[in-house]
Order: sequence, then C-alpha cells, then structure tokens
Amino acid sequence: MTPQAAITLAALLFALLCILVGVMVWQEAQRRKYQGPPVYVVDDAVAYIASRLGAEARRRLGMSGVRRIIEWEVHYLQGLAQKSRRNPVETVAGGSDASIDYVAAQIAEVNRAIYDREDVAEVLALEADYLQSIGAVGETVDLDEINEGGEES
Repeated sequence: MTPQAAITLAALLFALLCILVGVMVWQEAQRRKYQGPPVYVVDDAVAYIASRLGAEARRRLGMSGVRRIIEWEVHYLQGLAQKSRRNPVETVAGGSDASIDYVAAQIAEVNRAIYDREDVAEVLALEADYLQSIGAVGETVDLDEINEGGEES
C-alpha cells in the first residue's frame, strides 16, 4: 500500500468514526428531549391504565370510572382526605388498604357509584406501573425499619 493510499484510508476511517459518533449523539439528544422532573398527567394516567386494565374491570368501570378512581387517589395522596394534615398519609404507589377503602367510599358517597374493591385495587396497581413508566417512583422503603430506627439508614 502506498503512503498516499494509507493516508486516504485513515482519513476515510476517521471521517466514518466522526459520523458514527455524531449519529450516536444525535440519537441520545432525541431520546432525552425533556429534562424536567417527572410530570403526572391524569389524562395520560387514565389512558395508560385503561389500555392495560382487564377486560371485565374495563367493562365495569369504563374510562369515567378509571378517572374517578385516579382523581380520588390523588385527593387522598395529597393529604386532602385528612381532617388534620399534621400526620401525613402513608404514600404507597399501587394503593394501600386505607387508600383503596377511602377511594371506594368517596366514590360511593359523592358519585353514587359502587365499584368492586378488586377493580379499585387493579386500577391503583396499574397507576403504580404508570408512575414507574414516567420515573416518578423511588426505591422501596422498609417502613418497619424507619419506624424502629427513627430515621432511614
């Protein structure tokens, strides 16, 4: 191989490497357009949940039922369900027994609709999946360890 051919080949390989790196940087920039914190959008959560809900639960609840459950869950998690906000509710993605009971009771009282507790639990479990999909769920916390030690280790 002549020196001129070697220089030309090296220049071509360098140009190819630069193009490859440029394409990878461009792809990564396209993938990470939004730089802010995770955003919970009720309409997105309802659509996500409804598309994954079991057929029977979807038939019983419909989109409006899923929306009601999500709206009451948000109300509960914001602490608005409490008479005193000095003792905050335990925030558990996927619904706790207390939140499932609260949501079902509020829907029965305010909206005059009765939903199976299992349907409410399924919607709240899928809400946890939605929260994970947008990156809004932290690591699992052992509440017993926190309560015993006074603080997280």
